[in-house]
Amino acid sequence: MVPLGVLVDCLDARRVPLNRAQRARRPGCVPYHGASGVAGYVDGALFDGPLVLLGEDSAPFFDPMRDVAFFHNGPLWAGNHVHVLRPRMGMDGRFMAHALNTVSFGTYVEGATRPKLTRMRMNSLPVPCPPLRRQHVIARLTDHHMDRIDRQLRELDAQATAADEYAQAIIHHAVLPDGAPWPGPVPARGVMRPVGSVFDIVGGGTPATGNAACWGDDVAWLTPADLPVGPPAWVGHGARGLSIAGLAACRATRVDAGVLVVSTRAPVGRVGMTTVPAAVSQGCKALVPRGQDVDLRYAALLLRVAAPELRRRAGGSVFPEVDTVTLASLELCLPPLERQRAVAQKVWDMLDRQARQAYARGQLRAVLREYRPALRLACVNGHGA
Repeated sequence: MVPLGVLVDCLDARRVPLNRAQRARRPGCVPYHGASGVAGYVDGALFDGPLVLLGEDSAPFFDPMRDVAFFHNGPLWAGNHVHVLRPRMGMDGRFMAHALNTVSFGTYVEGATRPKLTRMRMNSLPVPCPPLRRQHVIARLTDHHMDRIDRQLRELDAQATAADEYAQAIIHHAVLPDGAPWPGPVPARGVMRPVGSVFDIVGGGTPATGNAACWGDDVAWLTPADLPVGPPAWVGHGARGLSIAGLAACRATRVDAGVLVVSTRAPVGRVGMTTVPAAVSQGCKALVPRGQDVDLRYAALLLRVAAPELRRRAGGSVFPEVDTVTLASLELCLPPLERQRAVAQKVWDMLDRQARQAYARGQLRAVLREYRPALRLACVNGHGA
């Protein structure tokens, strides 16, 4: 193990920072490197050749899943948030970048709110220094493994994006077949009914956030952030709960389980269905079914598809918001109840399958993200080469 300062020449004095506006005025093809990687491209270069870029401040020093050191060969512009290092004779820059990404930075980084790796501390970082030929072998093998894992992670992300688009298409086609615009054609024996005639609309509130007595586990409390971003889903407790005093203080109403919750502010259009009695914040409305002529899951699908229409009708000068009158006037195209149930069941079966697939992708992603730094450490230490 050799101190980093012995193995590199530091070129930090030649760095010139450019903010986003300055970079926008200088478009080009030369990478502009920041603390966490390439942040854009400009029309000129300050450096050239094989370099190692090591974060100086605001880099993810304490996240083993993210890189703080990068190898670059070619023209480059670097700002003042990244150390620019040129490996000396006998050092492979690719190997050095991999080795630096295995370092535990806890005792070298200063600052609690904005971690900083000073030049003096950087120079003392311990770096393994096997023979150059061995470095080449390790670097080549590690590059191969990292590229393979990164491709798998990108493929999982692409699959997740495609699955989300497919789920939206499934829902839209189920309630608005053949690409019909909202509210869709009235089916045989179907009816058009405004939301206010099908549901009682219950508003919400938020108690004083700084009053600890208002918060607790007595009452489930849902905000727009607690509702699913994608397809409708069953929701229980939100990120925070209310005490009985908090419920009274914000004058919210607790509704029974089995009601719809729609976000009507920041953002508009998320939909969930409660599994427990709950109250909502002022950014949501709870929709309590008035009768037995609507299937809750079908209504949830309808309202999720209606999100663009709700956003179109939203008012507000600060941020879009749908008031009770506007929501109550939204017309729903309701087929016969048996048809609602059949459609909702078919869609929910598909969504359940997708949810299981999404869970499996998440598990695989977590394994790969943990495997990546462990495999790199093994390679750098010579166990994988």
